[in-house]
Amino acid sequence: MSCAVRWACEARRAALSAAWLACSAAFAQPASGSECPSVAALYRVSVDTGWAASGSASHVQEWVFVREPGRVAVNKGDTEEIWQRLPHGGVTLQRVLHRQQRVVDYSAGELAALHVEVDWAALAHFASPEPAASTEWNDALQLPTHTTQRTNGHTQVRIDLLDWATTAPADWVLPGSRSADYPHIDAADFGDMAYDPAVRAAEALDVRAGWRQHGHRH
Repeated sequence: MSCAVRWACEARRAALSAAWLACSAAFAQPASGSECPSVAALYRVSVDTGWAASGSASHVQEWVFVREPGRVAVNKGDTEEIWQRLPHGGVTLQRVLHRQQRVVDYSAGELAALHVEVDWAALAHFASPEPAASTEWNDALQLPTHTTQRTNGHTQVRIDLLDWATTAPADWVLPGSRSADYPHIDAADFGDMAYDPAVRAAEALDVRAGWRQHGHRH
């Protein structure tokens, strides 16, 4: 694989990660205080890196978003994020890494140690925090139906709602449905597992989200 094509592949992967990380760190647009309805939604995510090489300029994935009382999750292909709200008000995260066949557990305490301020209403609305984003909204679902935004000045990300249901169709691959047999890693143990491929993959996502610098630091 040439350096140019490799760069384009990495750019697409980074843009897809950035799209979800933006959504998972978003500030909600609808009125606060209203309980979001349970829903499963199918989104198409299109990334155009602006790279001119043939066959490398765009990439499309389908993501499945699920919102239930106390749970918000997204299956975005190679990775998933499953957020759980605890009875006392704390929030936990599971990152599912399908390439490494591992689940990484972030406790409420570990998220706090990473200085991650989780806005539950924001997660539940799957909204983009980018001020330049163009967003169309479905008030009944309390979800975006279309969002366009640019990252890194040249990469365009489009997120389009394709379908939704109160109960997901049987052919949708729901978050958590493929990872029941995966071993779990505690994110608090990253310092003792620096060379584990799953830890390195999870830390890379943390860095892109702004939770870490490089390596395991609090």
